[in-house]
Parts: sequence; C-alpha cells; structure tokens
Amino acid sequence: MFKDLLVIKNIKNPYRISSIDIFRSIAIISVVIYHFNEILPFGYLGVDLFFVISGFLIGSLLLKEYVNSRSINYFRFILSRGFKIWPSYYVFMFLGNLMAYFFYRHSNPGYYIPLEDYARYLFFYKNFTGTQYHWCFEHVWSLCVEEHFYIFFPLFLIFAGYVLRFFLSVKNTLILLVFSAFIGGIVIRSLLYVYFPNSINFYESTLVRIHQLSAGVLMSLLFFYYKNTLKAHAKNLFVFFVIGLLLFVVSLFFYTYNESDFYRYHFFNMIVSLCFVLMMTGIYFVDFSKWIILRVIAYYSYNWYLWHTLFFKLIYNNLSNKYIGFFIYLAVSFVTAVFFTVFVEEKFLGYRTVVINKLFGSRKSVNV
Repeated sequence: MFKDLLVIKNIKNPYRISSIDIFRSIAIISVVIYHFNEILPFGYLGVDLFFVISGFLIGSLLLKEYVNSRSINYFRFILSRGFKIWPSYYVFMFLGNLMAYFFYRHSNPGYYIPLEDYARYLFFYKNFTGTQYHWCFEHVWSLCVEEHFYIFFPLFLIFAGYVLRFFLSVKNTLILLVFSAFIGGIVIRSLLYVYFPNSINFYESTLVRIHQLSAGVLMSLLFFYYKNTLKAHAKNLFVFFVIGLLLFVVSLFFYTYNESDFYRYHFFNMIVSLCFVLMMTGIYFVDFSKWIILRVIAYYSYNWYLWHTLFFKLIYNNLSNKYIGFFIYLAVSFVTAVFFTVFVEEKFLGYRTVVINKLFGSRKSVNV
C-alpha cells in the first residue's frame, strides 16, 4: 500500500537527488523548530538554505533548456512553477486565514489578515512592505522572493543572453550571466546595507537575496558542465563539505561573539550562503536513498513551511507543559502539511502535465 503513495514514487524518481532532499529536510526542520518560540538558535537560516537549494534546482532546469534551445519557453516555465506553488499557497492564504481568525480573533486579532491588507500577500509583494505585521503569515515573504526569482531570472537569461549570443559561446554566456547575477546581488545588498540598514526590507527584500539564489544557480552551472569530472572525484569532494561545515561553525561563533553590525547583518549572510554551497557540493554524489524519513520530510516541506506558523501560538499559549506542546506542534503541523500536499499540491501537479503538454507539447520533466 505504502509503495503506491506518490511520496514514495517521487523519492524513488531517479532524477531526484537524494542529497538535496537531505538538505531540504534540514532546512524545513530548522525553520519549524525555530518558530516554536525561537528555541533553535539560528534556525531561521533554514530559509537561506532554501534559497540556495531553489537556485540550484531551478537553475538546473533553466540552464538545460537554455543550452538545448538557446532560449527558454518562459510561459511554460511560469505555468509549470505555478501549478506547483500557487494552489497550496492560495489555499493556505484563504483557508489558513479563516482558521487564524477563529483561533486568534479574541487573543491576538493581529495574527490574521484583514481584507484590506490582503493584496500584498495575494500578489507576492509583501516582502517589500514592512507594515501591518500578521504573525501567522509573515513567513510568506520568502515565497515572494521565490516568485520574483521565477519571474525575473529566466527573463534575464533570455534578453541578456540574446545580446551576448553574438559575441560569446553558450557556455561563456551562461558563466558571464550567472556570475554577473551573483556579483550584482552582492553589490545591491551592500548598497542597501549602507543606505537602508534599519529597514525590514533589508531582511525580506528580494534585492538582498539575489546573491543566495544566484549562488545556487552557480552550483547548478558547475554541475551542468563538469558533473562527470566531479563524479570521477566524488570521494575527494567531501573535503568541500568539511570546509563548508567548519566555515559555518566559525561564522556562527563570530556572530555570537562579534558585535559588529556589518558582520551580523551583512557579511554573515553572504558567508552562510557560501557554506551551504560548499556543503551541498561536498556530498552531492553521496547516496542518501535509504534515509527515507528525512526524504519524506523533504517531500512535504513546502506545505509544512506554509502551515506550521498557524499552530504555534495556539498550542504554546494553551499548554503549560512546553515539551508536550512542542511535540504536538510538530505532529499537528506536519499532519496538516501531509493533508494539503495530498489533496491540493499532488492533485494540481497531476493536472500540470496534462495542461502543459496540451499547451506546449510533451517534454520529460522533474517534479521540483
């Protein structure tokens, strides 16, 4: 019976990278635990890890298409991502907000979104506005960043690539464009740090996250062109994981004991992204196919990320034993994620292939 579940079929997909699943599960577990009264220090860095993973996975899809056709079918790509992201997101925004109203309308009425404030959440520009804080839904700023990445990065490849195609090879064009996006992201972040350091948008804005997404795309570029060479030296790659892990620990140490605002709010973010790329590269070829629990968690991570914040305050404020409350919070939020993955996300992903193939023609795809 269990082998017929889509989650099992999905994690057994030969195109799915088991090591990336492990990092995705670590990211979601870190964030979910952190949001339980911030009991896991630095757990919020799971969001940073998500950005690097997203850059890698989406970059891999786009680079492959660009190399094969010297362009990208933009509307096919957007619709494909839409079938994955939008149904679960909008169900959460409407049904989740209705639940938040009943849960918190007396104790914390600011936790749900009033109708007059819905637009910035529905149209993915919440991360450029820092007003009207609604706790159960503030984490969707990261989905706004992701959506902007889906919209603008392929356009960047299409239009900038069209100009460069007259001067450079496909490979050199991609290297230049991706490096430009990465360096440009660092420059933009640096300028915003200098001129808008106290704005909430400095943390949530898409502009300060470009370098993290681009770091993931850089990693995808590396594996796209040099995967066979890297695989031939897979055992030696582990040193990159060790270096990344050590650098990560050292960076956390300096964050804890260094009171420099420049380091804490600017440099630390860039170092962490590099650490994630090094660690992901170091164990990319390691077979984690037997790590079923973590890979299943990775599969349900999107809906778990969406729904977990809805339950924290309700459970935390109504149970005197915080340890029991913590495990109930994990269980309830994860079961909710499974439910909405099965009855929303999987349903629409089933329609995705039919609709996209009908509109754009068939093509082998990977569920990411």
